[in-house]
Amino acid sequence: MNVPVFRSRYGGSIQWRDGTQHLADPAVNHGYHHIVALGILLGSHAYYIIDRCTEAKAAGAPKDVFSSDTIDRFTPTERERWKPWSTFGGTDQVRDIVENIVAELKRHTKALATHRAAMKGAGR
Repeated sequence: MNVPVFRSRYGGSIQWRDGTQHLADPAVNHGYHHIVALGILLGSHAYYIIDRCTEAKAAGAPKDVFSSDTIDRFTPTERERWKPWSTFGGTDQVRDIVENIVAELKRHTKALATHRAAMKGAGR
């Protein structure tokens, strides 16, 4: 059984970090699909997007955030300034593309979970 491969039809970022961490892997993106989707659309490097997802998880940010400035620049009381997707002021076209990428990520996450469960069940 082949591992499901995530390929966004929107291109964008270099989706691998060191050939081992892929942006579509829930172990890497921690469920922050909007951060990943916008990063892919903007062409951000994988290390940057992965770091933003890791920061979001560490800060306990809601899953629908799409952005924050680098956490290091904020004092502890300012670290709550995550921008929820519902406040994104981009064009309808950008919103549609990001939502399509998020939907692709959710489908991939399910396919990957199914694959991993099958491999575990097969004793691999």
